[in-house]
Amino acid sequence: MNLNETIGLNVKWYRYQNRITQKQYSNITKFKIEYISAIEKGKVNLTCKNLDILAKSFHIIPKLLFNEKTAQLATKLPTRLDSCRSTKEEIS
Repeated sequence: MNLNETIGLNVKWYRYQNRITQKQYSNITKFKIEYISAIEKGKVNLTCKNLDILAKSFHIIPKLLFNEKTAQLATKLPTRLDSCRSTKEEIS
């Protein structure tokens, strides 16, 4: 896993933890949905400014976006937030 993929998976991880869709996250960050999708797939070489925006949007320090353990956890998340909600609702 390269650094861009690690950051992207962490963005996905924190977005899922906050139960935010890509569309909602787009409104929060003012980034286009396509850009968020590309970030989460590790296809974007982010600037320091955009890393800061991402971290602040989750109320975390930027260092956490580089965490390989949470990135690994994110690989197990469903492809859509709706799938995550349905699974959690079935378990409850």
